[in-house]
Amino acid sequence: MKVAIHQPNYAPWCGFFAKMNACDVFVFYDDAQMTKNSYINRCLINNQGRQTWLTIPVSFKLGDKINQVIISDDRWKHKHMQTLRSVYGRTPFFKEVFGLIEPIYLNTGNSLSQLNMNLIRVVAAFLELSCQFELSSSIPSDNSSDDRLIDICRALGAGNYISGKGGDNYQDHNKFKTAGINLVVKTYTPMPYDQKNDSFLPGLSILDALFHVGKNAVDLLAYEQKESVLP
Repeated sequence: MKVAIHQPNYAPWCGFFAKMNACDVFVFYDDAQMTKNSYINRCLINNQGRQTWLTIPVSFKLGDKINQVIISDDRWKHKHMQTLRSVYGRTPFFKEVFGLIEPIYLNTGNSLSQLNMNLIRVVAAFLELSCQFELSSSIPSDNSSDDRLIDICRALGAGNYISGKGGDNYQDHNKFKTAGINLVVKTYTPMPYDQKNDSFLPGLSILDALFHVGKNAVDLLAYEQKESVLP
């Protein structure tokens, strides 16, 4: 079994869904600590060839977990929807994709993590990704950092943990080996698609890809052929 773990980000980029596409079980790390000015409450879109942030206003204090973070101003949803209409209204798949995500915006409560997970699940279903979803908060552990990741993998019976390249900054390869788990490090390179720009803008929210290429966005979720299964 292959497991991937990631914080529930807001309308994340294609690389987030590539990890999801590569695993059997995707765990929302919803009880990780909230960080300021992160992708957890903001994403990048393409506004006339320029990267532009969409940011959800939130209220939290230092040390709060993501699933404790509250959306602080209800007006954000209408602003974001209006921006998406203005920026992407003439894209080939706007009507289909906007119809898919609009109910999430209109029916969201004040929980940031719930909003993000609902939006991610809807996109995953649209792209027919087959992984199962779990919450880290439902898997008890007194550990932190990579020890927590190992506890989650063990609880789910995982033989392989799918990690992005950034995990090398804190993950101890020997700990995974001792636990009998293969640490599989994958590198995602953004795949260009037609954004109607002079040049391709990488790193945008997957919404950009969905508006431009629809369900074919699933073809953008492949990793490079190279991957490392660390000894």
